[in-house]
Amino acid sequence: MILRIATIGLVAALMTGCAGEVKREGNLAAPAKLSVQKYKQVTVSLNDQAQTELSDNVQFDPDRLRDTITRVMKAKGMIADNAADKLDIKITDIRVRSNFSAIMFGFMAGSDHVTGTVKPLDESDKPLETFEVSASYALGGLGGGQNDARMSWLYDKFAELTVKELTGQTQKQ
Repeated sequence: MILRIATIGLVAALMTGCAGEVKREGNLAAPAKLSVQKYKQVTVSLNDQAQTELSDNVQFDPDRLRDTITRVMKAKGMIADNAADKLDIKITDIRVRSNFSAIMFGFMAGSDHVTGTVKPLDESDKPLETFEVSASYALGGLGGGQNDARMSWLYDKFAELTVKELTGQTQKQ
């Protein structure tokens, strides 16, 4: 009986260990697809709160997040030198557990997360739309607790959700 309960708890923890979501302002449904599918550049910056949180979360690297998003968008043919539009991402909340906490305590130490507001901008820097992307990672242990593994997963998930939303592949839940 105890083994059964422990197994159910472990499965539940694993299922909620890694997550991501996209929210639109006012719960608006995602458009079928943005009319603009190519962007000249991706910028990632931090708002005041995230800038303050950065001092306690030094493993987070906004440039690495930008590079990951750019890499995923290039692979999908969404980056072009001759495009006029840009993608602006403002990170609003970050939390990264210490390597020790992630390995020793796993999901009991809370989750690592990155949340940001994504705005595709036209050539005059006017937002075409706005949505929030959030990625979290709560697993740990020797395999899933290493800083690089956790941060890579967060950057990849954030990029995946951003691109899916921009291309109309996400659906309102």
